[in-house]
Amino acid sequence: MIESELFDRLRGLAERIKDRFDWTMDVYDNPRHTADLEGWSDWFWIGDSVRKCHLKTIEPVGKNKLWLMHINIFPSFIENNLPIFGLDIVANPKKISGCFCDYSPLVEGPHPFLDYFKEQTEGLTWTRAREMPDWAKEIFSENIVGAGSIREGEETDQLCEMAYNLVDYYVANMNNPIYQRSKGLNTKEAQNKYCRNQKMNKMLHSSILAMGISEERKNQYVENVLFAESG
Repeated sequence: MIESELFDRLRGLAERIKDRFDWTMDVYDNPRHTADLEGWSDWFWIGDSVRKCHLKTIEPVGKNKLWLMHINIFPSFIENNLPIFGLDIVANPKKISGCFCDYSPLVEGPHPFLDYFKEQTEGLTWTRAREMPDWAKEIFSENIVGAGSIREGEETDQLCEMAYNLVDYYVANMNNPIYQRSKGLNTKEAQNKYCRNQKMNKMLHSSILAMGISEERKNQYVENVLFAESG
């Protein structure tokens, strides 16, 4: 295990988020997840309003010197208008090289979660406006956070605070009855579109291959674990 102050900070953030998920949802064994590779750890939860919550970390092993955390929270399909929560953090021992975070809406119109996301992120000093590819524009919110080269100190502090606050708000409010009043709503197709479009991300595929796994194993993981579509 590579030791660095930054890695320890991010490991602590991951553990804190994991504890929050443990407190509010039930752990389950995902049958599509066959085995963890060296340095990889995957946890899955399910809840009354959540059909799948996934937290993944990758520790640097061998030639790989990057630490990674991935989170997705997928809400239940029926009569539930919660957005999808997504968070990805990639870091080397000295600097966070990339962060993407979003509450991705599944229905049109305003939503309290989207208002909270904007409130939490609009004042951050390390975010940079960037042009998103077409596949991303179709599924992410207009306030998506996308940034690189996040410096130690204040910027890292802001990122960790943002990440935990967004996790905490989501799980603290996901069972509020106000989000269960969308009679007749079924977001299965919208969630499948989110998964299909995520799989168009060339950086996703190249970054997983860079971890030293085979094309076949990479495809199995992306298709069946990260962004599995529902029939």
